[in-house]
Amino acid sequence: MAKKRSANYPIGDKKPRRGSQFKPGRSGNPHGRPKQADTVADVLQKELKARIAVVKDGKRQMVSMLRAIIKQHLNMAAKGDSKAFDNLLKALKVHRIESGDNLSALVQEFRAIHEQHVAADHERVKLSDVGDLNGQTESHSQVSLVKEKRENL
Repeated sequence: MAKKRSANYPIGDKKPRRGSQFKPGRSGNPHGRPKQADTVADVLQKELKARIAVVKDGKRQMVSMLRAIIKQHLNMAAKGDSKAFDNLLKALKVHRIESGDNLSALVQEFRAIHEQHVAADHERVKLSDVGDLNGQTESHSQVSLVKEKRENL
């Protein structure tokens, strides 16, 4: 059932011609958004995650490509290959840096920040004491807060 053409259909602002309007049930973007091109890092990551068949003790096992490469380097290093051993050491150092336990560093950082805040509080208390001596008036609540801080120190 085709719709009748209306001679009185207004064409203009936000009212396109009937022929150029989206048809019911059809997408306005039929092919969709184009896929993003793969980068070298993306391709490498996909390939390292790919599963391959490895024969171990006469049985086939599926392992990731990364695991197979590391296993191969470990075997070569165990046989005395110094290059394989150096590669393993470098990978181990990088891995420790990336996933190491940063708790002690974080604790030190938080302690330093805490010391800065304590020093700033001491400075504020000293400045408020100087303000009291210079004859500046403060509200009763501010004076009581300063006294409480002095008692806690």
